[in-house]
Amino acid sequence: MHPQLIIQKYEGCEEVIEALEQCHKANSFNKFLGFCNDAKIQVDHCLKKEFAIQRQENKSKGAEKRAKMKNVWQDMDRPSPEFIAKHT
Repeated sequence: MHPQLIIQKYEGCEEVIEALEQCHKANSFNKFLGFCNDAKIQVDHCLKKEFAIQRQENKSKGAEKRAKMKNVWQDMDRPSPEFIAKHT
């Protein structure tokens, strides 16, 4: 069971979400009797793909952020040229 789906949030799944909503609106008992199961399965598959894409994007962003922070920490660990000149 999905919470209320926001079509704008899942742009790649607009058509299948709309089909599921139309099936539910056609007759209020459709969702209880299993008449909308095919539409629901399509929504499940589409959302799974969307979540996988989002996960991959987040993973890439995290890797970039970690690499950037690693460089920052390395720069902080290295003494500055002024410090080296002053203390040698």
